[in-house]
Amino acid sequence: MKRVITIITIIAMTVLGYSCCNCRKGVQRNHRPLGTTTWNLTQIEGQNVAELLNEQKVPTIIFDTEGGVGGYAGCNSYGGQYKVVPSEVEYQKDIVGKLSFGAMFATKRYCPNDKIELRYLSLLDKIDSFTIEENKLYLFTNGELKLVYTAAE
Repeated sequence: MKRVITIITIIAMTVLGYSCCNCRKGVQRNHRPLGTTTWNLTQIEGQNVAELLNEQKVPTIIFDTEGGVGGYAGCNSYGGQYKVVPSEVEYQKDIVGKLSFGAMFATKRYCPNDKIELRYLSLLDKIDSFTIEENKLYLFTNGELKLVYTAAE
């Protein structure tokens, strides 16, 4: 009798496990799209951006749906092209993929304190992947988190 109960328990747990996995596949996650969202920089290499800025506005990035990217770097505006290759592997994050930027341009305004801007633009050039989780965009270089953004309201 114990053996029958054990077998029934194992079968029930297996069926329950499979049914939960199938249910989760149909659940839509509430995340912001990469394109058409204005993303405000909140962290640069683990540092809070608000603490690093003097009178500069927060850097931003906006991806359009045709492969163009642009934004504000802290003093100058910048732009260029980007390419996304979505990952076929779904992690615990909402969207994961490879990301690369093409040739970028920036305006040439005089900026008395452009350390954040130079650091920011040089990091963008090295980004190779991204993750979006709800209203946060995470950009990585070789698996190391470099930039964190929050979606603008």
